[in-house]
Amino acid sequence: MIRIPKDFSDTVLSWGDDEATRWLLGLPELAAEYLDRWDLAPDGTPLNGFCSVVQPVRLPDATPAMLKLGLLHEESEHEWLALSIWDGHGAVRLLDHDAEDGVLLLERLHPETLATQPIEQALTIAGLLRKRLLRPAPRRIRTLRATAARWAEELARAEGVPAPILDEAIDHCRTFGPLALSQMVNEDQHFQNILAGDREPWLVIDPKVIAADPEFGLATLLWNRFEPDRLRHRLDMLVEIEELDPDRARAWTFVTAVVNWANEDTDDWTSDRCEVIATTLAGL
Repeated sequence: MIRIPKDFSDTVLSWGDDEATRWLLGLPELAAEYLDRWDLAPDGTPLNGFCSVVQPVRLPDATPAMLKLGLLHEESEHEWLALSIWDGHGAVRLLDHDAEDGVLLLERLHPETLATQPIEQALTIAGLLRKRLLRPAPRRIRTLRATAARWAEELARAEGVPAPILDEAIDHCRTFGPLALSQMVNEDQHFQNILAGDREPWLVIDPKVIAADPEFGLATLLWNRFEPDRLRHRLDMLVEIEELDPDRARAWTFVTAVVNWANEDTDDWTSDRCEVIATTLAGL
């Protein structure tokens, strides 16, 4: 039996989501099922992210690993698929999984994240990993083309964001969205989602993948470790490191910031930073 962290339980219950609550209440039973199925021994205190719990375990041969129990949602649905495609090259290795239950068995990495490194070095590592992990997108994953079309409709009804900013974001969605490529892009590759490892110095965890342009997904590397006076510099760095189209990189970063700024469900911390990013990149 694993103990679910109380702060995690309180967070999930605070959402008022019946499906999330049922998942939370079933976590102890789900964990017990997979500990037994894969013959795993708990090996430490469970950790948690925003919508998952990760239990340190030992395999039957005493190899350390992590049992991840995640709440299934659109963005994380194909985490297992991305990890299987990367096969441990630049990312955490997937040892086993059950896609239907949202359960992953992963190699164990070190707790140190890329957030501990100097920002210029961290940006370089993050950008090189993004470039390295690009792959042709499998057909089954969600697409930027469809997402951009939905965003254009939602932003047309949005409130609380100046009309010129909304209009520019809508224009980008309608201009670049239908032409978006089908590369498998991780849109949540921020500094805390890159951990130190033994096989490689740094490995990506917790991917949220989408079939998109390589220029998509950069915004999270701007609002994490936020530097409002260096936003353009950081974006320019990533464009150079990843050899991206600068206009498309700016456009998608701007759109992502506007979408999060306009979204009522975005936490204040992210919303405020996205407002700064959007206003800084507007009209360029």
